[in-house]
Amino acid sequence: MNKQAWSCSAGLALLAWLPLAASAGPGTAPVNQGPRGGFLAQVDLDFGGDDLATVYFEDDDSQDITAGQGVALSVGGYFRPIESSAFEIEASVGYKYATTAADNADINVSRTLLQLEALYRWPNGFYVGAGLMEHFGPELNGDGFFEDIKFDDATGFNAEIGWRWISLHYTNISYSHEFFEDVDASHVGIRFTYRFGQPWTN
Repeated sequence: MNKQAWSCSAGLALLAWLPLAASAGPGTAPVNQGPRGGFLAQVDLDFGGDDLATVYFEDDDSQDITAGQGVALSVGGYFRPIESSAFEIEASVGYKYATTAADNADINVSRTLLQLEALYRWPNGFYVGAGLMEHFGPELNGDGFFEDIKFDDATGFNAEIGWRWISLHYTNISYSHEFFEDVDASHVGIRFTYRFGQPWTN
């Protein structure tokens, strides 16, 4: 089994395990959980992955643009299948973008994100989550300096650990193209999530 298939299998296993953990014992759910479901907004600041391109500046400085870096903006929703449970399901769709500091070029990497994740919360505000991450249409835009590269859609695994509205997350994912070797787009990042209606103290 290759690395990518193992990651997806691990994500599915964790999705199956978390609801069992949520029902393992009473009294583990936060006292004040807020509404059972609602909308969420999310911002990711991500770093990592293989180098895709290097931009050189007139002052002899340079900047790499990598497959995993970027700022992601997502919207979606959350839902607790069991009202009294600390187990929660989240789904979101977003857009991730990274560019360089060049003034005369817009060399960038873009992709659309789709995520399905399960989370488990503790009364002190800490939580862990894991699930599947899909990247649609990953593309390196050369802005006329080189030919654009459009990668195939990619499926990966995401895991995070956080407290209240901030978390550290890791995504294992790679991009493929018929004329290039696979590109590692795995990354780590800081995630900010606003869940409408949920108290910050849960």
